[in-house]
Amino acid sequence: MSQEFSQNIDAFDEWKADIGRSLSRFRLWLRRNQLFEQDLDDRLYKLQESLKSEYLTLAFVGEFSRGKTELINSLFFSEYGQRILPSDAGRTTMCPTELFYDRKEARPYLRLLPIETRLEATTLTEYRNMPSQWTEVPLMTGSAQEMTLALYTITQTKSVSVAEAINLGFDESMLETSESDESKVEIPAWRQAQVSFPHPLFKRGLCILDTPGLNALGSEPELTLKLLPQVQAIVFLLGADTGVTASDMAIWENYIQTIDKENKLGLFAVLNKVDTLWDELSSRKKVDKAVKRMISTTARQLQIDPNQVIPVSAQKALVAKVKNDKSLLIRSQITELEHMLSVSLLENKENLISESVIENAQGLINEASHLLDNKNQRLIEQKAELESLTGESKVRVSALIESNKKDLQAFEHRIIAIKPSQRLLERQTQILLSTIGSQILSKEVELTLNELVNSKTTIGLFSNMKRFYLAINTIMRELTREAELTNKMALSLYNKFSTDFGMTLLEPKLFPAKRLNRELEEIIRQSKRLNNNIFTTFTEHSLAIRRFFSGTVTEVLEFFKGVRTELTSWTQNVIHPLTQQLKTQQKLIAEHRNELLELKKSRSNLDGKIKALKRLIEEIEMEKQTAQDFITSLEDKKPKPEQTNIVRISRATH
Repeated sequence: MSQEFSQNIDAFDEWKADIGRSLSRFRLWLRRNQLFEQDLDDRLYKLQESLKSEYLTLAFVGEFSRGKTELINSLFFSEYGQRILPSDAGRTTMCPTELFYDRKEARPYLRLLPIETRLEATTLTEYRNMPSQWTEVPLMTGSAQEMTLALYTITQTKSVSVAEAINLGFDESMLETSESDESKVEIPAWRQAQVSFPHPLFKRGLCILDTPGLNALGSEPELTLKLLPQVQAIVFLLGADTGVTASDMAIWENYIQTIDKENKLGLFAVLNKVDTLWDELSSRKKVDKAVKRMISTTARQLQIDPNQVIPVSAQKALVAKVKNDKSLLIRSQITELEHMLSVSLLENKENLISESVIENAQGLINEASHLLDNKNQRLIEQKAELESLTGESKVRVSALIESNKKDLQAFEHRIIAIKPSQRLLERQTQILLSTIGSQILSKEVELTLNELVNSKTTIGLFSNMKRFYLAINTIMRELTREAELTNKMALSLYNKFSTDFGMTLLEPKLFPAKRLNRELEEIIRQSKRLNNNIFTTFTEHSLAIRRFFSGTVTEVLEFFKGVRTELTSWTQNVIHPLTQQLKTQQKLIAEHRNELLELKKSRSNLDGKIKALKRLIEEIEMEKQTAQDFITSLEDKKPKPEQTNIVRISRATH
């Protein structure tokens, strides 16, 4: 991989580390200003940990023999001086292959999931967390030959009857006859491969997904509908010698175009094998013109920007890197692809981190800063009271003590008066929780299972699945309706608090029912596509039903489990600023009372107390500015087109 790619990954890592350091400084700031709360600290810690665990995922998609694996070899494994991943003609990766570095186990390995697991109800997502179900092959990374031999296992196939192949989900029209037995067909021996490899980029979070051709994509719907939408960039491989074929277009329209519309990701059509257009009898200018014409035609057919179409020769790039042939490397145009990929990958990941980490952190800092601001206002009032005592008698001090006593009593009465509103909000959140309770969902699941098992036709199966989706949507609509009432209660509570205590508050963060509703709609939409594939791919209804439950139903139940967790957390977080304000203000009133009692005994230290308050107010002003600096610093770290960590170059001309 090019130096630029590595530099961009380094810049990305430093950007994340910088955000993490800002969060660490803010956690210390909270302790320094006596604003530390365990719940708040836990939330900040989780934000920091999420920065460390992020993966950058790049998928290579295309029909067989388009050179996906050869391109991966040239991008990531050229330093071995030979092909590491199997990419010989007629013998390439036969199953989806993930290349990454397992940070948890911190060791290299090759794991293979047997193709027969397709007959089980367990989903690919679940199998990913079940290493005992995979066949493990030792991976000796110190030897190129040993590595190549081990990874060649990915190409293994097995001969089965047509009926067995169909039962495993393969399209009969796309199967090849077995060379050893004409009555049988060849299918991949493995369903998926995982390669944990200590490549420097993989160690820093880069993950590669190498997918096989149309037959494998169609027979593994969970791969295309679950894993692909989670990537940050897709490289769609085409042959420069063939252009966009019918099978290429089928992959594009069925598996890629929809993802690009639904997710903001980097998408590139790579015209591989561009060296087939090189003609020693034609001028370089004429060849370049032919390549440009191919780019234009491809962009028009795929309906994308021509800048997203990149001509490359993966084979020549690998040769150039192995032989250190700079001229050939330039002509292969691999460097331009490396640049485009690094920019796209990192920009998309930066945007995701900005939404999930930076904006949440800024909200927590704003909340804490506002608390400090209210504390400062109270201290300014107390300082004014003490300054009014200059030259006054003890009668004046006694009057202030009595006034302070009444303030404290009134404060305590207001605390009691606001508790019913708090309890009302807490009860309302319990109502919200009950609308998505596990018992209600379990009843729907049980009813759906009974109806699906008793369905005699495919139409009946789809009808009952549709009923399940409608039932789940009804539950979500009820949650949304109750959430609107809950949010109104939260706003009312904050308004009452501000009025009763004379303190300004930030607007409460409302429970995001509409966002959650959109997420559920997306789960259902993707599940419908997935299950349409499953129910048409697998002829056994019982297997299709088990897949539906292990996939769709499990995902829906996990979604609602997450909603319950988020709702419980939201309730705590919406009450937290109020309780913190009350504790801080009550403590300040009590401390001021002690000051006044001391002054009643002896006024000799009045000037000292005024000076101490003045100094404390100045310190708080400085701390408020520090908090604002945190917010500004995080805002500056948000990705902007005109200011980024990522190096950009214009499209190279050759």
